[in-house]
Amino acid sequence: TTTTTTTTLNSTTSPQNNPPTTPQELLQRITKEYTQNNYLWTGNIDTSSFRPDCRFTDPTLSFVGVDKFVSNVGSLVPIVEFLLGSKQSCQSKLLSIGNDAEGGYIETRWNMVGELDRLPWKPRIDVIGRTKFWYSGEENQVEEVCDGDSRPVQVYFYDEMWEIPAGLALLQLVTPAGTIANSNCASGDDVIA
Repeated sequence: TTTTTTTTLNSTTSPQNNPPTTPQELLQRITKEYTQNNYLWTGNIDTSSFRPDCRFTDPTLSFVGVDKFVSNVGSLVPIVEFLLGSKQSCQSKLLSIGNDAEGGYIETRWNMVGELDRLPWKPRIDVIGRTKFWYSGEENQVEEVCDGDSRPVQVYFYDEMWEIPAGLALLQLVTPAGTIANSNCASGDDVIA
């Protein structure tokens, strides 16, 4: 099944009332970040799925804190919206997702695609990457606390990698669409609905 999500950009996050209490619930919420929120472009995440002191890394930067993530996204979204132009053609394609319960992380493989129509050379961002969402909890098990509530299962480390060097990914901004391959790997993955 091939499903993509194209969403109008905004700089808001969408906290749920309560954080997830199981790795499976966290996996479901992360799936929605791609399939409903188009978060690779919008930054629209469920902040309750992340610890306040979560470390975020990608090939170009690293910082600590969900508040810092929200602030960074708030600064970038207007620029991205402008560059995308009136079509706002951007997608966060979820290629695969799985939970490594023993390792304590959920790993996604994704494709971030967007056409920057406002630039005269019409570049196309097309990057395939992987993200490990390392989640909290000793032995990565849900434990019952004294009052009977379940212990939250939240991401404490967001580790994003791209399948091409960061320099090549950034070169997509200054070259015509299709000039630079999106991955050094063979794809063949279907998109998750």
